[in-house]
Formats: sequence, C-alpha cells, structure tokens
Amino acid sequence: HMGQLYQLSKAGKLCVPAMNVNDSVTKQKFDNLYCCRESILDGLKRTTDVMFGGKQVVVCGYGEVGKGCCAALKALGAIVYVTEIDPICALQACMDGFRVVKLNEVIRQVDVIITCTGNKNVVTRDQLDRMKNGSIVCNMGHSNTEIDVASLRTPELTWERVRSQVDHVIWPDGKRVILLAEGRLLNLSCSTVPTFVLSITATTQALALIELYNAPEGRYKQDVYLLPKKMDEYVASLHLATFDAHLTELSDEQAKYLGLNKNGPFKPNYYRYSSSQCEFVVA
Repeated sequence: HMGQLYQLSKAGKLCVPAMNVNDSVTKQKFDNLYCCRESILDGLKRTTDVMFGGKQVVVCGYGEVGKGCCAALKALGAIVYVTEIDPICALQACMDGFRVVKLNEVIRQVDVIITCTGNKNVVTRDQLDRMKNGSIVCNMGHSNTEIDVASLRTPELTWERVRSQVDHVIWPDGKRVILLAEGRLLNLSCSTVPTFVLSITATTQALALIELYNAPEGRYKQDVYLLPKKMDEYVASLHLATFDAHLTELSDEQAKYLGLNKNGPFKPNYYRYSSSQCEFVVA
C-alpha cells in the first residue's frame, strides 16, 4: 500500500530509495482503470453468474478502480451508486452520470456492494446486518481490510462454502449475504488479469528498477519517487505495436511552437490524462 511507503519516508525510516510504480500513469490508467473495467464483471460472473441489467450496485470509491468498475456496470444497464470522500472524485462521478450517496442511504436496497477505496472498514457489520437477502459483497480495493469480514465470524452467523471463493453468510432469520473471496481482491482471486495489462505493469516495474540501478550516485535519496514521465511514455510506445497504432511525429516548427522536445516528454509532470488522480501526488 503506497500510503505506508510515504508514511515511512516522512518518518525518515526508509532505508533505500523507492519507486512508486503504482501511481505512474501506465500503472494507474491501465492496470487500475482498464483492467478493472473488465475484471470486475469477469469475477462476478464466474462466481455468481448474476445478471446485471437493472440491478442496484454501490461502488465505494471513485478512483481509477472505481471508475473502471462503474463504467462496466453502467454498460450492462445496472443502476450504479457511488460513495466518495473526495469532492473532486465525487464531482467526476456526478458528471459521469452516477448518484453519489452515503452507504447508509442505499444499504437496504442495493443488490451488490463493491469496495474500491484502499481504506479499511468501509463496509461494517452494522451495514451487513441491514443488507437484503441474496445481496453480494466483494472487494476490488487494495487489501482485505475494506469489508469488516472478522465481524462476521461470530457464533450466531453460519458460513456455508457454496463453491470456490463463494461463501453464503447466513443470519439467524435465514437471510443470506454472498461474500466473495472472503473479502480479498476479487480480480486476483476470482478472475484473470489479462497478460497485456501484466505486460504494461511489469515493463513499468522493470524500467523503475533499471532507473534506480543505473542512476548516478546521489540522484535518488532515501525517499519515494514517481517514475520519470519519459519512461511512462516509453512503456506506452512499446505496447502500441500490438494495436498496429502509428504515432504522428512533430515537425521541428510544431515542436518549437509547443516548446517540446520532438522525442518527448510530451506532457508536463502535473498533466492528469483525463481523470484527476485523487490519490496524493508527490510534488
């Protein structure tokens, strides 16, 4: 979890330079956004075979992962609600056509809850108690802390393993909530990660290692760094051939007009590539 890396750095407890690969554009936009857009449906269909047309779904968090999940669910005709703490992300959700609500406002009516926040205890026992029979709860966020699964392991609730990665948690009145992968990452436990996206992520990681290894003494202190933009662009350009995509090249005159080097980087460091990164950005 990136947040912890920054906390270590702030406390002066980082022993080596670290590369924050997760917040580089090629990781954020591709693994988090486009991959989750596909794997959320894949994971839910493989485990539950549920139909999404007209289902009410709440997606907790509208970062890159939440954006991907919402786009996929909306395309299938689901009614999608979003919960968000960040006003910028919340406004994006509104503009994308989603109702931004508090979880407690919709908890009794939703059919599916998907957590994508990177936080903990986003769905509490109290909320699980109020969910309707047959509803599905799963996590797409960074770890198994988002849904308070520990609170469900109590004597009055019965756990029934229905198939691999699928548990029915049964309340005393017979109500069942379907919990996927015991609250762990749905797309790692219940679906596949496409090799194309793995290739983008692995290339980004490999370049980060090469950069740290080859950097002159003293360039990187004991701190957390983002991958240089030039490398993000290089990762992307390596993957364009797959789509038979051909890049336009700037003329000298155009490059001068934009104040750019012909070979990149093509955007300033603060450029956000459409959706704002609501995660923290290192200045």
